[in-house]
Amino acid sequence: MTTKNPFEVPTEMRDLASRSVEQARKAFETFIGAAHKSATMGDSTSNPVQQGIADATKRTVAFAETNVKAAFELAERLAQAKTVEDIMKAQGDFLQNQAKNLQAQVQEAGAAMQKQFAGAAEVVQNGKKPGKK
Repeated sequence: MTTKNPFEVPTEMRDLASRSVEQARKAFETFIGAAHKSATMGDSTSNPVQQGIADATKRTVAFAETNVKAAFELAERLAQAKTVEDIMKAQGDFLQNQAKNLQAQVQEAGAAMQKQFAGAAEVVQNGKKPGKK
């Protein structure tokens, strides 16, 4: 007689969880596609303020997409986990990677904000559009 590990997740439950994650991923892909389309609407403007807002919107959507994709990868790993140890490893890896991603995103956003502020300061000081002499 074989005894199962009392903490082992049954195959049927893992399969159900995987299908649920895949359905949620497809729904998200539809949503993020619409968000990307909406974020590119401001691309044709020559107004530096509106262009800055459009750039920030695109960056925010990209950050959200990256973070949600990482969460889906975690969900898939959790759905396939057979033991508590597998679950703990997946969660630890996710947290470590997200800390790195967050740091990179904060740096990117900060650099973009500095560029926007510098452009706005130039407009105020010179009364001209940024980059124009």
